[in-house]
Amino acid sequence: MTLTKAELRVLLAVEEPITMTELASKLGLSKGTLSALLHSLEGKGLVELEGKKPMVVKPAENRVNHLLRSIKLGYPHVKMEDILTGSRLKVLSALEVEKPQPFWLVQLKANVSRATLHRVLNGLMEPLVVGRKKEGYFVSERFAPFKAFADEYFYLQNSIKAKELDPNASVVWSGVEELILATSSFKGKSVGEFQLTGLARFADFGLPLISSGVYHYYWPGQKLSLEEVIVHALKLGRDTRGLLYSIVLLRGKGFDERKLKRLAAKFDVSDIVGELLEYLSGVDKPYPFPSREEVEELCRQYFGGSRDDNKGEAG
Repeated sequence: MTLTKAELRVLLAVEEPITMTELASKLGLSKGTLSALLHSLEGKGLVELEGKKPMVVKPAENRVNHLLRSIKLGYPHVKMEDILTGSRLKVLSALEVEKPQPFWLVQLKANVSRATLHRVLNGLMEPLVVGRKKEGYFVSERFAPFKAFADEYFYLQNSIKAKELDPNASVVWSGVEELILATSSFKGKSVGEFQLTGLARFADFGLPLISSGVYHYYWPGQKLSLEEVIVHALKLGRDTRGLLYSIVLLRGKGFDERKLKRLAAKFDVSDIVGELLEYLSGVDKPYPFPSREEVEELCRQYFGGSRDDNKGEAG
């Protein structure tokens, strides 16, 4: 799902409409090799192919290509093939600009192995694209457009992937080769690697809820844990209803606090998860948090009472 060096070289060469024959000559590639690369780029939404004899190649009009053209003009001496391809693209998207993140969190967001992350970070620190402080790693302000390119690239790929489930679906959260989409059509709990998530999935854990008419699916996944479903629900909204049922589910079922916190950091909901955990430990919270009476009533209704000794346990 990332860009290869060969694909990026082709993409950089397609600045305006050009015939395939002209492009092959410009790049010094055989038509067979170029054809394979172009069809891959077309599938990724980055080029458009028109006609057959001759075939004309055009850069697709999207933010990814606009950013790439801007980077090409603004960074003429940077070897982009060594930065905007492969696992480097994943790590750039996982990092934040001038905001250090610990190694474990970058790895979680980038979906790469420890060894790969070490190698990529070392490679990106050499040209000063990535910096390091005591708190962790970050993208240098000077290279913020590279981070923007990586984010837009994965958003585009995720949008294309979402259309496989529903042509009318919209991406509501985009990560590195993972997404949450919204659709008005119920497709079932599991469709390949698309998994129903959010409040609509609470039923799997003993808390059936009436749907609002919008369904959310996470990709890719084979089975979602309680912690994943809770974090997805909180990412999608923090209204009174969502907070109430999330608290009830956490009180009524065992959960893994460490896993919940790590997922919260990945999905950028650590603040609200921290408040939920404080609430569960007995700290009162103002609106939109529910009253203790509401929580106890629902716990009795669905779980026969609340479990006061479950905090931090693995379910």
